[in-house]
Amino acid sequence: MAATVKLYYENPYLSTFESPVVSARNYGEADGLKTELILERTCFYPESGGQTADRGAVQGIGVESVFEEKSPSGETVIVHRLERALDITAGDTVKCEIDFDARFQNMQDHTAQHILSEAFIKTADLHTQSMHMGSDYMTIDLAVTSKHGRIDAKNFRLDRAILDAAETLANSIIHKNLKIESFFAPKTELGAYNLRKTPELEDDTVRLVSIKGYDNSLCCGTHLSSTGEAGAIKIIGQQKANNAVRIKFVNGMKALADYRNKNYIISDASEYLSIDYSDLLKSIERLNAENKALAKKKSELADLLCHATAERLSEGKYIENGIYWHEPADTEFGELTRMGQIFSKAPGSFGFVLINRDPAAGFFRFVIGKTAPYAGDVKKVFGEITAVFNIKGGGSALVSQGGNIASERLEEFKKLVKTGFSA
Repeated sequence: MAATVKLYYENPYLSTFESPVVSARNYGEADGLKTELILERTCFYPESGGQTADRGAVQGIGVESVFEEKSPSGETVIVHRLERALDITAGDTVKCEIDFDARFQNMQDHTAQHILSEAFIKTADLHTQSMHMGSDYMTIDLAVTSKHGRIDAKNFRLDRAILDAAETLANSIIHKNLKIESFFAPKTELGAYNLRKTPELEDDTVRLVSIKGYDNSLCCGTHLSSTGEAGAIKIIGQQKANNAVRIKFVNGMKALADYRNKNYIISDASEYLSIDYSDLLKSIERLNAENKALAKKKSELADLLCHATAERLSEGKYIENGIYWHEPADTEFGELTRMGQIFSKAPGSFGFVLINRDPAAGFFRFVIGKTAPYAGDVKKVFGEITAVFNIKGGGSALVSQGGNIASERLEEFKKLVKTGFSA
């Protein structure tokens, strides 16, 4: 079996083609039966080198995946797995079409990665260790040295000036609309090219992607014919990744969609706050400070209310058979645990059960406890709860907490607690 002819190298802009079938085989069983085809030639790019496989159709049937494998004779062939079975035999000719919008985005993404990786080298001597092509954005991992900062810092970030310089250079290369050539060359001639990276090579012939006067890289992916087609490159984030910094970026229509979405968000937020967008950050900082102050005040008032309630409980108010039952609305579970700590230190003799429901999720959490003089055994009751409802939690001899228990079992829970405290 001869190697599959790779039409995407001859013309990456080709979207339709016909090809004889070299072999057809079934994959899967019964209703899930699918057909895998090996064609004489194909425009479908297989998943490899960080680039996703092309999508499209063969004889009108969607292509589920495309991948390479070795034939019995050792040649590389490309397998097209269809979404369902196709009645066809070797020698038949099939009509094929790739999703060119997806292909073109891949071409933009891969070309943009070459441009940006070289830009980081030229502006900051930051070299790309690896890259990933995602559906929403791309990433490159840049190897960081001591001159770029302390990479061992927990929240290491490259200075914005470094990102801006690389981004600016990358977009200037797009604006120059430099010619891009992809071609095969003997491994022995690589010294004639100023390669960005030279990995260990097994093949005698390798494929180069050359951006005229800017970058030469070994690459097997599909690329644009000129840098101008990349549209634009925008860095949208960074994060520490082991001994590297992971740069997130978008380009082409993804860059437009990202800008459009963020512009809408900023415009809507500015209109809501009745301010100019340039004052948005200051307003957020002010609102955050006010929110923290209000949260602190709320916590202080909640504590005062809890202490006042604890005094009433010590006087025997609100108690039912020695237990105070409370299921406050719009109260976070953290506030409930704080309430339990305050009640447990009250001078009176009582037990308490505090319940926090989540109607949307259909479960509740709880805090059970007692004051020191109360005879009920919190640990014993909590142990029975965890055994019956198969939940996790913990606490002390005075206060314990746990969840999640299905809401429909609330009455069962109450009955168990009442029996346990009265035993």
